[in-house]
Amino acid sequence: MEKDKIKYRIILACNQQGVVEQIFLDSGSLLENIKLPVGLHSLVSPKSMKELGDFWLSVKEKSMEVNTLLTLSNNGKQITFTFSGYLLDERVLLCGNTELTSTEKVLEEIMMINSEQANQIRKTEKKVGRIIGTGKQKELNEAFLNDFTSLNNELINNKRELMRKNQEIELLNKELKDVNENLKMFTYSVSHDLKGPVRLVNSFLTILHEKYGKNLDQKGEKYIDLALDAAIRLSKMMADLLEYHQSSDASTTESVDLNVVFLEVQEILQKEIEETNALVTSEKLPILKGSSTAFIQVFQNLISNAIKFVPKGKIPVVSIEMEEFDTYYTFMIKDNGIGIAEDQRQEVFNLFKRLNPRQQFEGTGMGLAMVRKSIERMGGKIWLESEEGNGSTVYFTVNKR
Repeated sequence: MEKDKIKYRIILACNQQGVVEQIFLDSGSLLENIKLPVGLHSLVSPKSMKELGDFWLSVKEKSMEVNTLLTLSNNGKQITFTFSGYLLDERVLLCGNTELTSTEKVLEEIMMINSEQANQIRKTEKKVGRIIGTGKQKELNEAFLNDFTSLNNELINNKRELMRKNQEIELLNKELKDVNENLKMFTYSVSHDLKGPVRLVNSFLTILHEKYGKNLDQKGEKYIDLALDAAIRLSKMMADLLEYHQSSDASTTESVDLNVVFLEVQEILQKEIEETNALVTSEKLPILKGSSTAFIQVFQNLISNAIKFVPKGKIPVVSIEMEEFDTYYTFMIKDNGIGIAEDQRQEVFNLFKRLNPRQQFEGTGMGLAMVRKSIERMGGKIWLESEEGNGSTVYFTVNKR
């Protein structure tokens, strides 16, 4: 029994592709024979794989995520840790322990107090019911007096205890606020540092166009115009992504015309479309409340995948269709690609999951996981229907606002 009370801690440093590069602490000796570097997903028990995906995406999006239960497994040994994750520069630091966090302890104790109070009230109600059945008014009065005096004393004691717990929660909230402020400063600093090189590229391209544009042929001028347009779009995307990253709620009150989103995604994917001669079409789409950055991310990933996963020599055909219901829309992205086997259809939305060899199709296995996260944060659902060798249809819903 004492063995169960041993407290283990573990600290891992990963790169942004989810590969463990260093083990700073492993008090349970769970990973003592592991050869580094190693993929994080290979150390996690299959039953925690979905939680790992959600946890990793939250760390990448918010720069911090806490209180996530993950079970690590190695050589037949398993330990469940409560993990916190932090995005620091180009690395992700994962800190796990087998104890409840301070916040969880406080909430657990408050729930126990409320539960005991509710039980006491139920007991009193039953006792009153029994006495009423006997018709003994005096006994009823005495029962009321005794039980409610006792109940009042408990309420006073519980109030004191809750005040103490509230003070602890206020202290934890202050610490969390300080952490969030530091993260905001860090995010702003990174954003500012990245904007500098983009502005520099934009400036030099403008100078190049003004000074040497007359000496270039029509094709050269077109290349400079495309590069300038890409630099301007990159600058706007960085600003939008920063705003989206800092927001705790992806479902903003912004009005988003999905027809404009579709045109912008076509521009972003122009090179892929031209190189493959892809035919990408869409029905007339609605205007919704939400985040334009999130919608661009969703359509860009889904259309890009539909173009990419097509057999060599076959022209990709991608269509976007929509069906309207009382409270939501269902969108369908149809393609004529390689399709997906039935037993793999849910796995494609998991983080780091690749169904094809890297040599055959490029990618990190993160695109569809990001799409799923964005759709779920907007209150929708996403799923896939496919027949191996005969294309796929990705469905997702978006609520009407």
